[in-house]
Formats: sequence, structure tokens, C-alpha cells
Amino acid sequence: MSNIRIIFLGGQDERFKNMVAVEIDRDIFVVETGCSLPDKNKHGIDYIIPKYDYLVSNKDRVRAYLITEGNDCILGTLPFIYDKVPAPIVCTDVTRIFLFTFCEHNNINPSHYDFKIVEPSDDITINGHLIRLFSTCSNMANSFGICFDTDQGNIIFALDYVFDNNMTKSFVTDIKKMGVIADKETLVLLLDSMNSERAGYSSPMYKLRNIVREPLKNVAGRIIAAAESPDVYNITDIIRICSVAHKKIVLYDTATSDLVYRLIRAGVISVPKDTFIPAEDINRYPATEIVVLITGFKNRLLHKVSLLARGLHDNKIISLNETDTFVLGTHFSNDVEIDYFDAMDDLYRANVNVVTIRKNEFVKMHPSQDDIKTMLTIFRPKYYVPISGYLVSLLANANIAVNMGIGLNHQNVLLVDNGMILNCTNGTCTYSSEKVLAGDVMVDGKDVSNFTEQLIEERRQISDDGVVVLGAAISLSKKEILGGIDVQTRGLFYAKNSEAMIRDMQTLFTKVVSNHLKDETFEKQAVEDEVKNMVLNLIRRSTLKTPLIIVALEEVE
Repeated sequence: MSNIRIIFLGGQDERFKNMVAVEIDRDIFVVETGCSLPDKNKHGIDYIIPKYDYLVSNKDRVRAYLITEGNDCILGTLPFIYDKVPAPIVCTDVTRIFLFTFCEHNNINPSHYDFKIVEPSDDITINGHLIRLFSTCSNMANSFGICFDTDQGNIIFALDYVFDNNMTKSFVTDIKKMGVIADKETLVLLLDSMNSERAGYSSPMYKLRNIVREPLKNVAGRIIAAAESPDVYNITDIIRICSVAHKKIVLYDTATSDLVYRLIRAGVISVPKDTFIPAEDINRYPATEIVVLITGFKNRLLHKVSLLARGLHDNKIISLNETDTFVLGTHFSNDVEIDYFDAMDDLYRANVNVVTIRKNEFVKMHPSQDDIKTMLTIFRPKYYVPISGYLVSLLANANIAVNMGIGLNHQNVLLVDNGMILNCTNGTCTYSSEKVLAGDVMVDGKDVSNFTEQLIEERRQISDDGVVVLGAAISLSKKEILGGIDVQTRGLFYAKNSEAMIRDMQTLFTKVVSNHLKDETFEKQAVEDEVKNMVLNLIRRSTLKTPLIIVALEEVE
């Protein structure tokens, strides 16, 4: 039998950053390459991705990336690691569209990527391994689950799925294909845990149609609807119900237009051509017939909304007025909370009618408890692994399985953390004593260097309390300071209040350096540390601030 290992690189006890490596004998398949956005304390960081040292160390054995859908949190790591660990990318055409869009936003050239484009319920063979896909319904069109058909049984992944009875071609959970796959024993089933604490089914709580439909009937002016770009399900739904209601849709900007027309070409959106009109024609129709659609990725979308509300946007043809109704089709999360409420404040100041969604009436398209139970009933796995979510969600998911009465218990429901490995041998799965390096890698622009917590803290200090730079040229042979002491401050206090403080810092700096120059040995690092501590104490007493202190001593002879 094959030797199988499942290696968890990201997504456990956290939101997003999903990345799992499935190793069958010598071949490695990477399932998802997710990223997350930093919180407000990680200044200058664009994305957080999983540590991928294991993949780099074994890059010659990586046979494919399997990207189940086009969300940033599913594919966002791939552009930053692909050149270090190249391999074919198995995805649908819609996912490729969103991968290209993500690369465009980050000035990355994806032209050399090796794609293997599939349909959501295809069967494919890679290096002799049969991989069976099955279509799933999620907020991204043409998403799929994954089944590795092995001689020990099936290893099945299902993430970001729901069961939706009003399904369309691009948003369908293929129960028939899942039934065919389930004819063979499921060795391991790995399911999403994000909504596992929520009772019932997720459907229909992720749909914006009811929120949008009421304004379509009753408003006296235009509707401006904003939706996140990865929420293709609701973007498509909004366009469809606007078309049925004979509304004319104006695509707000180039990014929105590019997204919509790419989805039209991919066959995801199908409405009459005259549904869309250029912004220049917006005043040729009654205001009640106009819907303006704005899309963007998380904080980018909220930034667009704020600029539009304040009249600072580039599109001068479209501006808000008091008869407009603004439908904000997203709600705040921890990573964009400040941007969300800034956008809300700006909209209310613009004096438009604002329609928002509450957290208790809108959920992300992840499986709730009955969705999880349905998937467990179909596959009836020998081993079950909750994945993707905080620990409380992983535990809730595990309890669902244990309490179903289908043979799952505390021995075969396996909870794992990032860095852990499951060994599957002769149909038995066990925890490995071996672990791989796991953790966060910070991305700043295109740079995926291992930013230290010290660097992040220094950026926070500069942002909150400013920076002080003290510099001097010294002669060790003459044991004196050459020239004057230079002190520069930024973001610490107003210039009119700075003269006395700068004189005090110069005096302190001169005293410390002069005293150390008298010693037989001059330890530069010790001098710099002492200057930092004393200057910081001086500033704290006077301003209660803790700026970043930088000391530069230049030896000149």
C-alpha cells in the first residue's frame, strides 16, 4: 500500500491561510495556498502567509497546486511562493481569472505560471494518481472539493461549501458525483469549520437578494450597491435580479467592469447586453431605473466607498445625492473594522439613504452544522479531521461528528494544529511524532522576508509616537566628539515645542558619549543602548510618548 502523509501548513486555529500538503509516496500535492490580511497593529504588512519551508525543501517532489476557488484566502500565498516552488496549478477558468486579478493588484507577473484548467467535477490523473473533483456551491463560481483516490481509501477535502437548493450551473454542490465517490470507502474526510458553531444550514443567510430587492421596488432615486469582488454569488445575483426588474446597471470603475466582463466571458453571468450602460449615459434614464455596481477586495472596496461619499473619487460622472440609496453589501470583520466604520460615517455624512446588513442576518458561505452533517452522512469517513478555523470552531466541528452516531468518536476524530502530520498506513491514521516548521510569514509588497516581531513593533512605535534619530561623528584616537550632535524628530511633537526638548537630548547624548570616550575600551553598542534608554526616559517624563529611538555613531579618524 501507498505511504500517505497529510501535512498541515496553515489554516488551523486561525481564520484563512489554509494550506495542506498531501504526500502520497514521493509525490506532494498542495491543497489551497491561502493568505490572511494583517490586523491594524502590523504596520506596513500587506498579507500574512503560512511558512512554506517544507515545500521549498521538497520542491522537486511537489507535483501540483490544487486551488479550489478564486478567493484571496484560498490562493493568496501562491504568487509569493510560485517562483521558489513551481508546479502545475489545477484550477477552473474562473479561479485563474481571480488569480490573475490578485497578481495585477500586487504587480506580479503570472505569465509563466503552468495552469491545468479543469471543470469543477472533472477526474484528472497526475503522475499516476487519480484525483476526483466534485463541484461545490460557494460564494465563488465554479469551486470544487477534492478526492484523492488511493489504495487505502479516499482522502476528501471540502471547504467553503453550502447546500443551496436554488443552484445555478456555476454554483452547484454536485451530490450525484459525491455519491459516486462515496461508493469507495472514505479513509479521511476534512471539512471546513468556519461556521461550525452555527445551527442549521447556511442557506439562505448568505444571500443579498432580499436586502437589495426591497430598495429595487420602493426607492425614489438610484441604487448604488457595493459588494466584495470574491462574492461572485451575490454579484451575479444582484445583476440577475436587476435585469429581471429591467434596471440599467452602471459599472462604477475599470476594476468592476473588468471583473464583470471576465465573468460574462467565463459563462458565469448571462443577462441581456443592454442591461449594462456606460456611465456617460447615466442621466439619459430615470433615476429609478439606475443601479450602480461597485466591487473591490475588502478594504479596497471600503476605500472606494469612502472616496465616493466624500466626493474625492476619480469618476466625476457619478456622485452621490440625497435621493440615492446606498446598499453596503458587506459587514465588518476584525481586519477591516476601522475602514468599515469610516466608510459608514462618510456615507451618512453624504446624506444618502444607507442600507446595511447585520451580522445576525448575513453569514459567510461556509458550512453550518447541518451542512457539515449532510457531508458526513454522504461520505461516512473512517477518520474525520476538522480544518480551517479557530480552535473553538474546530472543537465544535469535532463534536458534531462525535454526536452523530455514525461510528465517529474520540479515537477517529483527529484535531490537528499547524505543523502537525498525520501518517496513514494500511488504512490506519495516526499522529506523527515528526513536525514541520509552521507559522506566519509577513509580506510587504513583493517581499516575503521573515519580518520579525521587533520590526513590526518598531513600525507601530513610529506610527503611534514618532521617531527620534541622534547622530554624531567621533574620534576614538582623540577621544572626542567631532562637530555637533545632530538630533532629528518626526511625529513626536510640534516644531514650536521642540527646541527645549532637542537641547536636552543633545546635552544628554553629549554627556553619555563623552563619558564612554574616556574609558580605555569603547563599546559602541553599550553606548547606543545607554543613550536610547536615557533619551527615552527623558521623552516619557515630558510627553508620555515612547517613540522609536535610533542612535548612529560614526567613527572618523
